[in-house]
Amino acid sequence: MRQKIFDLTEQAPGLCKLLPKCLINAIENWLGFTEFNAGHSAVEDEWEAGSEENFFSLACKHLPLRYELEGLDNIPKEGPVVIVSNHPHGMSDGLMFGDVALKARSDVKIIVNEWLNYVRGMRPYTIQVDVYGGDKAKAANMRGMREAIKWLREGHCLLVFPSGSAATFSLRDARVIEDPWQENIAALARKTGATVVPMNISGRTSRFFQMVSMVAKGARSMFLPREIKRDIRTVHTIRLGKPITPTTMALLPDNTSLSNYLRLASCMLRYPLVSTAVTSAPRDMQPIAEPESPEVLQAELDKCEEDICYVNERAGLTVYALTAEKIPHLINEIGVQREITFRAVGEGSGLPRDLDAYDKHYVQLIMWDTKNKRLAGAYRIGRTDDIMREHGRKGIYNSLFFHLRHQFTNAVDNGLEMGRAFITAPYQRAAASLDTLWMGIGRYLNKHPEYRYLYGNVTVSQDYTPASRSLMLSYLRAHAMEAKLKKYVIAYEPPPALEIGLRSQDRRLVPTALCDLALMNTMVCALEPDGKGIPVLLRQYLRMGGKMVSFNVDPEFGNTLDCLVLVDLANAPERIMKRYRGL
Repeated sequence: MRQKIFDLTEQAPGLCKLLPKCLINAIENWLGFTEFNAGHSAVEDEWEAGSEENFFSLACKHLPLRYELEGLDNIPKEGPVVIVSNHPHGMSDGLMFGDVALKARSDVKIIVNEWLNYVRGMRPYTIQVDVYGGDKAKAANMRGMREAIKWLREGHCLLVFPSGSAATFSLRDARVIEDPWQENIAALARKTGATVVPMNISGRTSRFFQMVSMVAKGARSMFLPREIKRDIRTVHTIRLGKPITPTTMALLPDNTSLSNYLRLASCMLRYPLVSTAVTSAPRDMQPIAEPESPEVLQAELDKCEEDICYVNERAGLTVYALTAEKIPHLINEIGVQREITFRAVGEGSGLPRDLDAYDKHYVQLIMWDTKNKRLAGAYRIGRTDDIMREHGRKGIYNSLFFHLRHQFTNAVDNGLEMGRAFITAPYQRAAASLDTLWMGIGRYLNKHPEYRYLYGNVTVSQDYTPASRSLMLSYLRAHAMEAKLKKYVIAYEPPPALEIGLRSQDRRLVPTALCDLALMNTMVCALEPDGKGIPVLLRQYLRMGGKMVSFNVDPEFGNTLDCLVLVDLANAPERIMKRYRGL
């Protein structure tokens, strides 16, 4: 008869001396010992019969543990790799973790605590380390850490649960969460130059296990096999995220921020990775109007040479600053191209042309392709002092989305409201397009040096996943808020529903994990199915030192996030301003 992996007489010898064998067997069955021991014996039986399958594969087969796997190709086939995962269940996680990793690589070891080291079949794959931390643990674990470092420096793959233990119920969050991730795992990845792959396993422990963890956390290990009996009734979802390179990790200033970044990357994989653009588009979309004749448009512009702001000869693009009464045909073309461009990302007015009353008293910054005689893009500029004098606060476009108190409008009286920006599809992939528009803005500012501020609404469209939009909102709230003026702008549709799209423990990680715009962009790229980063225009404003004043959600377009941003040109990076203004 095989030796048991888990034996109650060894775990609680004093108690078992007082109990009859039938009762001991019943307790072992209730604790899940019997089922796990039988599964492990079946694995060893297969090995004796000549099976060459690895332990993890056979364990998942005989217990059985089932899962759906996404992103296996994200594990690099060679070189040092650390795969970090959340730890929602306990022993089941380790068994599934090993099975997943061995589908991609044969050189796999997993860091385990003392309890998992009981499992004989796992021992060839394990490095025993106490990942709970503490001074005594550090001293006791030097051998294990040296082994892990050596393993990675030899170019192998290491599997880690950085929390060190299964997630348990938190009164603070009113849900099951993990213990903090141990920073020594982040230090290990950084020290060895390993690539890190985040992983996420769905699910949680039972309410019974959570209760035991709250009452007597030290005793919960005894109940881990019992959790497997529950886990085999579920088909788990396991996702592997995009690799995190040493170059990305170098952007994080210390191991605390790196550990939080790795944890956040794992946590973000539990959210749906689909956008809501298709399902939430407006129902009544009228046919888009016919474009205007290129010859007619060119004839209008030929009369406006004095309104040229900038010419990009290499790209063949010219930027004009014009008012609507000068360009009756071109203003219609702006409406057509706006509608086409915005509908492509699940927005749009639904009208034949996207034009409104504000177009009549705003300046149109137009980017024109002189060779092909077509509109390449446009911006809309509102001179706040003129608007307030002639139309009052209601003449400001963003008054549709935000209540702008007089303290705000007074502060930006020498400011330009920027908005309704778009670049048409043929020019969106060309880096010169947005750059040319901003060159035009810079030259417009040269002609009007009295303006110090730029402000306007930047949209995060529903083309992004809800998780990405929630993450961007959390990042902006943590790192890019305008402290003085935000209390004077009140959104008509504030975004609480979008904010709670991220769990509270995930939002707490954002300030330290995403301490840099490049890190934020990298994480969004990893989350988005098509790999896109944060909106280009939002990134542009942030690079110029832009600060968020308020946020609004448009419920008609799938809770599209609108960000009201303010740029103080006096504090914008000098290098950027000199370039755009040609100084």
